[in-house]
Amino acid sequence: MSNNRKTQTRDVFGSQLSIETKKFLFDLKENQKGQYLRITEISGGRSSIVIPVKGLKDFQDQIQGIIDRASKE
Repeated sequence: MSNNRKTQTRDVFGSQLSIETKKFLFDLKENQKGQYLRITEISGGRSSIVIPVKGLKDFQDQIQGIIDRASKE
């Protein structure tokens, strides 16, 4: 039964956002390796990315750079 312990995931927080015809799910989860954010896009199909919590600040910095650049155009 040690495999059961490895696959246990706990939901910590979730939210969603709709933009045009797309829906984005933001799910903060936790497993034995730590916390992570799963971002899922739903638009006909599903695709997801997973970011460890330790990398969220770097991820935010990259997104903010893109927002800053896009707002200048």
